[in-house]
Amino acid sequence: MRGKKPEPENKVPQGVDIDQDVEDVKNQLPPLPSPRPTPHKDFLHCVPPNAPTYRKFSVFTAGSIEMGSAVQWQKHMVTMLSHLPITVCNPRRGHWNPHITPQARDKDFKEQVEWELSALEQVDVICFFFDVTTKSPVSLLELGLWAGSGKVVVCCGDGYWKGGNVELTCERYDIPFVKSFAELVPAVEKMLVEKGMAIDAKGDLVGENVHVEKEKPKKKAQLEAEKEDLQKRIDALQAQLAESKL
Repeated sequence: MRGKKPEPENKVPQGVDIDQDVEDVKNQLPPLPSPRPTPHKDFLHCVPPNAPTYRKFSVFTAGSIEMGSAVQWQKHMVTMLSHLPITVCNPRRGHWNPHITPQARDKDFKEQVEWELSALEQVDVICFFFDVTTKSPVSLLELGLWAGSGKVVVCCGDGYWKGGNVELTCERYDIPFVKSFAELVPAVEKMLVEKGMAIDAKGDLVGENVHVEKEKPKKKAQLEAEKEDLQKRIDALQAQLAESKL
């Protein structure tokens, strides 16, 4: 048919396979259940570079991701949530080009970071797991960015080098905080329920499973300006009301 655009193709990952298992020397991950959860027909596991397809409710697996150091906790989380009709956005892509440099001018690096930033904005729950054998500076940055969002759940064991900072930040911002992966999974599911997820007896979502686009977080200055404008409107209405009573 003339004028019809070709269907977009998913990008084929290139580079080094970083999806291999990392020895869990600190026994941070419990064994997966046997049998494993049966994946829901609407469950989606999305990884970069392809744009995520969002269900009504979604989770981002933030936290430790260092190649060759961080345990494959994201795989565990994906498996443990797969029985739900949700999307899990996992930034731990299976392949990584070793020639990519962590510079803003690097096209592939920029693509990865923008994928993560966009997904963090759109998901309903951001799940952090800090591997005690890693530093995870980017995860600390992301925790700082989203601490006040009301959609963060954190797991951080006592051995993590900045564990005290993480725990006190969670305490300050009333963020659900646990110290083991076994506690993290139910904490994530609990927050999904708090966000409105309801599952019927068949395991399906109650209501339409359609994503609603979320606005980008507003800067403090913008929020303050909107607050000031709203206050001016309230003052004007109150003045009009006072005049009408004269």
